[in-house]
Amino acid sequence: MNLSRLNKLLEEYYEGFLSPADEKSLLELLSTEDLPAEYFDDKMFVTTLHGRGDDIPEPPAGLNDRIMAAIDESEKNKKLIHNKRRFFAVLSAAASILIIISFWFILADNDRLKDTYQDPQLAYNETVKILYSLSANLNKGMRQMSDISMIAHAESKMQMISESRSAITDELEPLKYLDNSMRLLNIGQNNNPENGK
Repeated sequence: MNLSRLNKLLEEYYEGFLSPADEKSLLELLSTEDLPAEYFDDKMFVTTLHGRGDDIPEPPAGLNDRIMAAIDESEKNKKLIHNKRRFFAVLSAAASILIIISFWFILADNDRLKDTYQDPQLAYNETVKILYSLSANLNKGMRQMSDISMIAHAESKMQMISESRSAITDELEPLKYLDNSMRLLNIGQNNNPENGK
């Protein structure tokens, strides 16, 4: 068996440059009985792709008509669903308008708003009572807001302290190098034998 020719044909086959005559030669080489085991995967791949044409069944008669009928049925169902959605949208809009109109007539029959107090002094007293209650609630809310503003003020002071600390740290950074230099000089003096005398 000519393995170099087989390798060349396989390479051209996988690259897509193989002529029909060479494909036939490749199939013949792969169908020999003395084919090495390392080419078994290539044989399975190539022979599967070039299987016999009689293994593929012909489509049944009328398949095209059945496909077209299924597509038409699907389109009819889509239109039906679309029409149902449109109908329900119109129906819900009509119901909303009917509800609004019925509320209008119900409110119109009540002779508009009626005065509930006959005595003006009593109405004035009730109004003052409601305004005092409203004022008390607003004052309570304002006290809570002042507590929150005190917290925000304290937080801003803490932020200023943090910023000052970082500024001081940045300014003292060069002193670290001076301190390291002094330590190195002291180490050098302590190790010098002349300083020990």
